[in-house]
Amino acid sequence: MSSNLQSPNITALPTPPSGTEVASYRTYAEAQAAVDHLSDRQLEVRVLTIVGTDLRLVERITGRLTLGKVILSGALSGMWFGLFITILMALWLSESSLVIIPIGVSMGALFGIIFNVVPYVLRRGERDFTSATQVVASRYAVLANENIAQFRQILANSPGNLTRPAERRSPMHTSGPTAFGSRPDEQPKYGVRLSEKERREDSEVQATAGPDLKQTCDKPDTDQNNSGT
Repeated sequence: MSSNLQSPNITALPTPPSGTEVASYRTYAEAQAAVDHLSDRQLEVRVLTIVGTDLRLVERITGRLTLGKVILSGALSGMWFGLFITILMALWLSESSLVIIPIGVSMGALFGIIFNVVPYVLRRGERDFTSATQVVASRYAVLANENIAQFRQILANSPGNLTRPAERRSPMHTSGPTAFGSRPDEQPKYGVRLSEKERREDSEVQATAGPDLKQTCDKPDTDQNNSGT
């Protein structure tokens, strides 16, 4: 099972996480269960790190806040505080120690009500609800610095794992013909494949015959203009 005890080799200063992602989950409970699974298999889990990404501040509304709830909450908290103080005082007072306990509880409840009601009245109904705030992540990644392939294989089919192994591409077959004759040793599907020498000769012919071809292409237009006049 997991433990929150810090390892002695982990520094107190904040450092960026390191390692290769072997699995990822949507909830922290799933990521914790994955690490527990590796620990149950007697594997070295000190090389693992759980990293939460896309942190969000979530405030969950737990209910309405009324004056009655404010008074009750203040009274209960004040009673506990008054009871604690009077018990400490009773340890030092030998006489009438039991008499001060109800007095202290009553005074604590009174002051607790005052301390809770006054801020509630000053807010004037701007926040008439109770809530619980926590920071959550949209994705929890499990990083490993060692035994990456082993961890990835074990967690491949774990519940909630979002990281899937990359599909292996089949090697390109070079024995048979390709779709468009793209290999240098086969005839293309369209046109004729020229060798490097034939390409240079063709470029030289086009360069030398360029002006003559342009005059030939312009001559019919000139003759047509003369016949029109």
